[in-house]
Amino acid sequence: MIYRPEIDGLRAVAVVSVILFHAGVAGFAGGLVGVDVFFVISGYLITGIIVGQRSRGTFTLRSFWARRIRRIAPALLVVMAACTPFAVLWMMPDELENFGQSLVTTLLSGNNVLLYLSSGYFDTASEFKPLMHTWSLGVEEQFYLLFPLLLLALLALGRRAAASGVVVVGLVSFGVAVWWLSTDPDAAFYLLPARSWELLVGAGLALWHERPGAEAAPRLLGPRAASAAATAGLLAIVATVVAVDGGSAVSPFVLVVPVVGAALVIAFAREGTPAARVLSRPPVVLVGLISFSAYLWHQPLFAFARIWSPEEPPVGVFLVLSVVSLALAWLTWRFVETPFRSPDTVRRRVFAPAVGSAVVLVAAAGLVLHSTNGLPGRIYEPEVLADGATDVTYVQRLIENDAERFVDDDRLNVFVVGNSFSRDLANAVLETYPEARLEIIHQPGVLGCLRDQPTPAHFDERYEAAELILYATDREYPTCVRDDLAQAVADGKEIFYGGAKNFGDNANWIARQAPDERALLTNSVPDEIVEMDHVARDLIPAEHLVPWLDLAVDGRVPITDDEGRILSPDRIHFTKYGAAYFGERVLPQTGLDEIMRSVTPED
Repeated sequence: MIYRPEIDGLRAVAVVSVILFHAGVAGFAGGLVGVDVFFVISGYLITGIIVGQRSRGTFTLRSFWARRIRRIAPALLVVMAACTPFAVLWMMPDELENFGQSLVTTLLSGNNVLLYLSSGYFDTASEFKPLMHTWSLGVEEQFYLLFPLLLLALLALGRRAAASGVVVVGLVSFGVAVWWLSTDPDAAFYLLPARSWELLVGAGLALWHERPGAEAAPRLLGPRAASAAATAGLLAIVATVVAVDGGSAVSPFVLVVPVVGAALVIAFAREGTPAARVLSRPPVVLVGLISFSAYLWHQPLFAFARIWSPEEPPVGVFLVLSVVSLALAWLTWRFVETPFRSPDTVRRRVFAPAVGSAVVLVAAAGLVLHSTNGLPGRIYEPEVLADGATDVTYVQRLIENDAERFVDDDRLNVFVVGNSFSRDLANAVLETYPEARLEIIHQPGVLGCLRDQPTPAHFDERYEAAELILYATDREYPTCVRDDLAQAVADGKEIFYGGAKNFGDNANWIARQAPDERALLTNSVPDEIVEMDHVARDLIPAEHLVPWLDLAVDGRVPITDDEGRILSPDRIHFTKYGAAYFGERVLPQTGLDEIMRSVTPED
């Protein structure tokens, strides 16, 4: 394909939009659509390469995939290797374990799948993931692997069949995106079936440009109309960047705007048009040339800035880091991307062992971080690790308490209902009242009101025999909890609800503190958690609420105890020490204290 500087200019628009979106700069709320623009460009370029080389009889899958590896792997490996020592020094075990997993899955072109599978409240917040952004590389690399096979099969049936096939597959993908947005928004965001339509828009455009006789064929639009279309396309991208709220659950119908905008620019921003003049300016083209490396560098820089700081850094810090990412990008483009991309500069006998060795080392690092659960020995003393007091598995232990019914004996029948937050509440009770005679059964899967959903197995039998119900969830309580509470009281049961709790957005900064400097550290409670706490206090009478945030002072919650032991493994659940610390200070102020003392044998 003929080199077109305006396409590099379009890359510049895309990467700057993404970087400033992640930096939190006002006016770039929809900047994440820059990724969608990248998808269109990628689909256009690789399809043009495949079709052009096939028509000349020079295309092979082996050479195509080899060029993709040369294009992506060297710079990606440099960034991954650079991230690893900082991750080991600055990240808490839970986050470091996830980072190790991302190292491996990124090498396997599958970090988008990992992010999808791990999305949810056990997931590490995306802003603290240095490799979070490689989800889009996963989508593209999976497309590079599969699409050439499909395209070659379609081209064997003729150009019309190829064009029709691309349109049909694209429409199916768009339909999947619309469907998943309502049923599984994370899948709609991360996974190839819901994203491939964007790449296929570019592919369809390339098939049109590379059709036989295209150069001699009359232009689809006259010069003025083509110029207007290119300008409209560029403005559509800019308008989406400015106007769209850039969360993950953006409707495919909204994404059509920047996707079609990118296609219009590629199709009609030819030499001499205003759009082409803007996008072909040397500084803009230079940013486009280094856009891949800029995209790779910006997220690790932003993530480690957040990891380092106890509070969210100001936007000015991210603007400085944006400039740093461009500087690192130029160095990477000049000394890594450019030489390694050319077989004449870095020959295969050098490229293969160099890249292969780097892959092995990065993969080994990732496997070590995963298999060791994030090297917890960096943070915790051996005796602390020995009893599993700091691991998320401590939260999970009550899952095994799943007997079908309570035993008829002199122990108090305690029915723990909800998700892991209810297990946290039960763990706090167990740590605070270790001698209390309790029989505990845990009922998972109840996340709304007790009666307002399909009844889980054995729920009714357990509920009838229960004397004490402990209920908690990470979600905002619905108003129907009042009905549940009234019914439980009418049924002669004691019932307590766990209040909102959270240990701040970032606990990684603890890793930088010397063990003797970790006592009574605090974090700010996120605003949304404070609001959830207010809702719980409004809905639930004080005598039935366990108000964890009573320990917050001036909006700050303890994250270590007076001996410097960490209270949460993941910013939302209790460690053993967290359960004891909060339980011993909060539970005696609730009605649970009298109940527990009544079933605790006297010395």
